Order: sequence, then C-alpha cells, then structure tokens
Amino acid sequence: MKNELYEGQKELVLARLKTLNTNSKIMLGGDKEYTVKDMIKHIEDNDDFGRKVVEVQIKMLKILTNIRE
Repeated sequence: MKNELYEGQKELVLARLKTLNTNSKIMLGGDKEYTVKDMIKHIEDNDDFGRKVVEVQIKMLKILTNIRE
C-alpha cells in the first residue's frame, strides 16, 4: 500500500514538474542549483535525491492546499 501511495505521489510531482520550463533552475539545499530537467531525471531514476524531491514537493502541496497530516 505504501509503495502505491509513493508511486501516485511520484506521478503527481512529475506531472507538475513537466509543466515547467525544463531549463528553469531551482535552489535546493542552500547553494546548490538544479534544473527542472535534473530533478525529473532523479525522480525517474528513483534515486535518494529523487525520492527526497518527491517528499518535499508533496509536503509543499499539502501546505498550499492546507491539508493536515
């Protein structure tokens, strides 16, 4: 069940990121810049950084929609 939830969240984040200019840069972790294209690749590769991007994006969406955990 948890894996299904993550896969749904991952698809939501990917869909959201794919609406942005893939060359746009986002600052993460202080002074490190990533392009949207880089983040999409990490998410699709399912690496640690990609999973962290999904987690942070879902938290942000919950805050924006005022959903309580």
